[in-house]
Amino acid sequence: MGSVGVRESLERDLRRLRDEQTLELSLDSLDQLVTEPTTEPYLPRRGPNRAGVDDLVLTLSAVERLPEKLRIAVSLAPERSIDVPVSTAERAMRQRANDLASEAWREAMAIRSMGRRQLPMGIAIGVTAAGAAYAAAFFAAVVDTAAARGALIVAAMIALTVAWVVGWVVVEAAILDWRQPARRAAACELLATATLTVTTDDREAPPA
Repeated sequence: MGSVGVRESLERDLRRLRDEQTLELSLDSLDQLVTEPTTEPYLPRRGPNRAGVDDLVLTLSAVERLPEKLRIAVSLAPERSIDVPVSTAERAMRQRANDLASEAWREAMAIRSMGRRQLPMGIAIGVTAAGAAYAAAFFAAVVDTAAARGALIVAAMIALTVAWVVGWVVVEAAILDWRQPARRAAACELLATATLTVTTDDREAPPA
């Protein structure tokens, strides 16, 4: 499937999620909901090359606003049978989602803590470098020799770059970088409360 097809498929999934609070997932077997596929890599598969839960989290992370409730509709290959109760698969899906939520929240908090810890030093370096850039630019405007003027201009540019890069990196870590794993954690928490339905050969499986 090309990039256009992938984008259209994602947009279709997001529309159904917004309108019906439902995500659909096609799998070869129900165990692939929580484990990675174990088939040969060159054989065709119905589902993604990752655990179904991981694929659902990726889709949920792409939505603009998470719904309040969620239903996961898994469709299996027609020749497959459901070897475990749907309620058991639902509990496994929720447990896996809880584990992923905990992991993502810890990652988010680690990034934010590091950014906040480095923020004072980063701001100090940025302000110092900005002051050095201003001083170099000032002296470049008053010196007489071209060589000195060129050296001061280069120094001002380097100092300005340092001020921007160092200052922005720490601010980005403290304010922005942690939000992506936090968003993933919120998606996992929603998935941990989702209900699961399974269909095979156009028939819906009983809940237990």
